[in-house]
Amino acid sequence: MAVKVDEKCRICAHRASFYCLATHIFQVIFKGAIGVLTGSLALIADATYSMADVLCSIVSLVTTHFAEKPPDKKHPYGHGKMEFICGTFIGIVLFTLVAFIVVVSIAHLITIVPHPPPHFVALIAVAVSILINEMMFRCAMCPAKRVNSAAVEAEAWDSRSAGLSSVAVFVGVLGAQFGLVSLDPLAAILVGIFVAKISLELIYKNLTGLMDTSLHSDEINQIRELVITTPGVKSIGYLKTRAVGRRYTAEIQILVSPTVTVEESHIIVSRLKTTLRQRIEHLEDIVITCKPYVEELKEVA
Repeated sequence: MAVKVDEKCRICAHRASFYCLATHIFQVIFKGAIGVLTGSLALIADATYSMADVLCSIVSLVTTHFAEKPPDKKHPYGHGKMEFICGTFIGIVLFTLVAFIVVVSIAHLITIVPHPPPHFVALIAVAVSILINEMMFRCAMCPAKRVNSAAVEAEAWDSRSAGLSSVAVFVGVLGAQFGLVSLDPLAAILVGIFVAKISLELIYKNLTGLMDTSLHSDEINQIRELVITTPGVKSIGYLKTRAVGRRYTAEIQILVSPTVTVEESHIIVSRLKTTLRQRIEHLEDIVITCKPYVEELKEVA
């Protein structure tokens, strides 16, 4: 049986974006100041990366606020797709930033300009940044999965990506202490490829949501089984599903015996809706219509 989302998870998901924004702002100031004081160009670049995170967090907060608004006359299905727009935006920002970092790293690797290694204090600053970003990833990913929020999930992966970029900075700064200046651009390129993969997956997932793609085949099969096993249902006329932000919607035509009265059909529909909401997580909007079961009218869902 699916576990229904409780109010604590919704509140936690809402707060996660605020926490991410606060930590990103802190890291911009913290890493930027330490980078200037220690002479670490890599740490200054990492602070610039955090500036993009601040922008993404602000967009996520605004989007989540609008996505939670109830349906209205102009938006009868709610505002859930705002989360897909936000997730796509964050993915594009991440990919653009990573592409820039990789290009600069390759150029730096080809034409290395000697410069004195940064102060070892920069290593401590980077280590703190890695720890904070990993904590924020775990803090945001849990409620994101629980409430099915594409925006908060994108925010979580953004924090993980920032942490990975800091790992590259750590390796680069550490290598510079021993004269291995090439480690900095090499590590940045490797991490950049990994972050680019994450950003492309975010873009694909959220663009798919904007295209009204149906639910996963496992969830569709589970819905189909629940419908067929409902007392009074002979077969399925059609079954259409889609994701609208955090919520799933389903349109179902059930085939019932021609002898079933209108009152009995209402009881069947009510029972089926209750079962689906209890067993399918995030399925909230359900439209069910009844049609008399005639063998030649039976269609494959």
